[in-house]
Parts: sequence; C-alpha cells; structure tokens
Amino acid sequence: MILRRICLAGWAGILAGAALTAFPPAPSPTTPFVNVLMKNWTSWDRDRDGRLSPEEIDAVVLDPAVSGDAAAAAGTLKLMVRRPTMAGVALTQEYFQTYARSRRSKAKEPDREDAEWSAAQALKIEEETVDRKAATTPNWDLLFSAGRSRIAGGPMGWTGRFVLEHLRQGPLGDCFFLASLASLLNDRPERMKDLIVPLRDGNYRAAFPDGTRLDIRAPTKSELAISSVSAGDGCWLAVMEQAYSQYHILKKGLPEDSEATDIISHGGHTGTVITALTGHAVRTIAVGPSVERRREMADRVLPDLRTDLQAAFRERRLTTVSVRPPDTDAKGRIAKGDDRGTVPVLPAGITRHHAYAVLAYDRAGDLITLWNPHGQAFTPRGDPGLVNGYPTVHGRFRLPLTEAYAFCNLFTFETAKPVKTKTPSR
Repeated sequence: MILRRICLAGWAGILAGAALTAFPPAPSPTTPFVNVLMKNWTSWDRDRDGRLSPEEIDAVVLDPAVSGDAAAAAGTLKLMVRRPTMAGVALTQEYFQTYARSRRSKAKEPDREDAEWSAAQALKIEEETVDRKAATTPNWDLLFSAGRSRIAGGPMGWTGRFVLEHLRQGPLGDCFFLASLASLLNDRPERMKDLIVPLRDGNYRAAFPDGTRLDIRAPTKSELAISSVSAGDGCWLAVMEQAYSQYHILKKGLPEDSEATDIISHGGHTGTVITALTGHAVRTIAVGPSVERRREMADRVLPDLRTDLQAAFRERRLTTVSVRPPDTDAKGRIAKGDDRGTVPVLPAGITRHHAYAVLAYDRAGDLITLWNPHGQAFTPRGDPGLVNGYPTVHGRFRLPLTEAYAFCNLFTFETAKPVKTKTPSR
C-alpha cells in the first residue's frame, strides 16, 4: 500500500513536470505603457517599497537623463498622480498589471506611427479622458501615446519663432495662461523676445515687466511630455509655462522647490496672467449666469463690451473671455446665488470651464474672433450658430458678439494703467 502511494506520488510529480514543460507560465499582462514602466521600475522605485510615490515620480520627471519612451511614461505618471481621482490609489506593480489585464480585452490603441494618431488628436481625446470625474482607472496608454507624440513632435531647443497657430494646450489645464499668451502673440508679438531669452548654457532667462528676472532651466523630456506644444517652433512655450509658474511661486511666497507644473495645473485667471505679461491692470465685464439675467442686462452690457473691444484693438491690448457655466442642482437649475433662471446651453464644439483669446473685433459686422487653446478644427453639423457651433480652424472661429454674450461669462481687458509692483529676482 505504501509502495503504491509512493508510485502514485511519483507519477503525479512526473505529470506535473510534464505539464510545466508543455505549458509554461503565462507572461505577465502588459501594454506599451506598462511595458516601459516595468523596464524602469527598479530604478524608479528608489526606496524599494513596491510602489511609486509622488516624490519618486518627481525625481524621475526632473532627471534630464530620462528620455524617449521612459520620459513619456514618467510624464504620464506625473500627470495623473496629482489628479483627485487618483487620491489614495497605490501605484504598485499589481495595480498596473491589473490595469494591463483590463486593457487586453479592449480595442487596441493606435500606434504612434499611425497617420491618424497626430499629437492634436491625442491631446483632444486625452483631455476628454482626464476630465471625466467618474473615471477611477485612467487609460494610461492613451495618455502615454499623447506624451510620446509631444516629445517626437519637433525641435525641442530654441528657434526664435512664435507662431500663434502652432500653439496647442497640453494636459496641465492651463487654458487661462495659453489664452492670455495667445492674445499677446496676436497683439504684440514683438514682446516675446523681451519676455524670454536663451542663455549660452542651454537654459533661459525670463524678464517680466515688473522687473522680475528668473533663470529657467531647460525643460526635461518628461516635462515636455505633459507641457503645451508649439509644433516645430521649439520648446519656448513649455519654458514660458515654467517661467510663469516660477513667477507665481515667487509672488505668492511658495517654497522654492515647488514643482512648476504642479503650480500651473491648479488653474488660475487670465487677468492675473495678463498683468504678469504686461505690467498693466485689467478691467472685467461679468455676464449674468442665467439666460433671463443676460436678457435683462443686454442693453447695458453689450454697449460697454463694444466700447471696450474697439479700444482694446485700437490700442493693441490683450483681451480674453471665459466660458464657465454655473453649477446646477439635480434638476438642472442654478445651484448657487440668487439667480435661479435657465442655464445657457453651450454651442457644439465649445469647451466648458475654459478660457479663450479674443483675436479681433469687427465693428461693422459686430463680429468677434475667438481662439481656443486646444487649437482644434471643428465643422458644425448644420447651420453655424448657437446650436451647431462655429467653423473652427486651428482653434480660431468667428461669431456675432450677441451670440458670444449668450454663453460667455467673463470678458477681461488689459488697461493702460500700470501695476506698481516689484518682485525680487532669483
């Protein structure tokens, strides 16, 4: 009996060994992003605790030696680790392997070489993805592809070119900065060569009108993966994002080691940026939150808007508008304040919670030209207007001022009044 058990155990071992030989263990699930991440895991997880912390991710992002796909992966981690939807999520190998298994059952992402997978398209999809508050597991590979496209999108050094049509907002959510900067490029492009100057060591110096001088190091490839892009015009736009962030850190007395893209990704106001870029105060015209309030205010506000728009373009002054629909309750009514009227409906193709540059005002036709920092193209499905939207090329579109008044919330105008502030340089 004992011998029989031994024999059976022996055969079981032989069969098990044969099974292992015939059917090797399945490889760990992977995707392009996870594959790059796992190749670098050992060197990036510096304290060997099995998870990537924000501090470890910052160390990789700020390392100029990290390049190529590794830089795109590091930028993707940086982009997502600060989002509220990722709060409390432990970035472990198990987490990413679980994500990879979920992606294997879904449609394959386009390859970087796919002609249709342009940086602009990737950016547009990426923004729609990260803006979904309900999303708890981001599509890491989609964001990775977008970052990889930005790194491969053109020269990263200094070219001395500043072309408005080449600007496209990155995933930092800094439309307030891009809209203000685009207005400067449109009205006073010559100012750019005073604002930012390349240094012989490959770094840059930013000079703001209030006398602030900041030395800005060249962005790393990982930072470029999550910065805004300027096509083949070099990295000047990413440098300006860094410069404004450092300027804000200095003005607010924040810790000097604050990571720049963290600062600008927290959002802001175009008026603050316009003052920083020009040294001038701003004037704002707010529009009522409801359709009914706008109608009541029209006879008073529209003449003021026309007067300020004419003066702004006559005197070459920066102008922006913001589209920020009011918060609503479960029944679609305005949730805050005394105005409980109807919420304006946004035209197709218009981005909510977004800032736009005002590029022109046609007094004769009462037409205003806006620019969307996303730099996208859009074709209305039907007649252009408040329902179907407006034909858009490189983010630029034209519409009647009365229609812009129907859905925009805040108009911001640079004035001639200087702001007397002085910030120490560093």
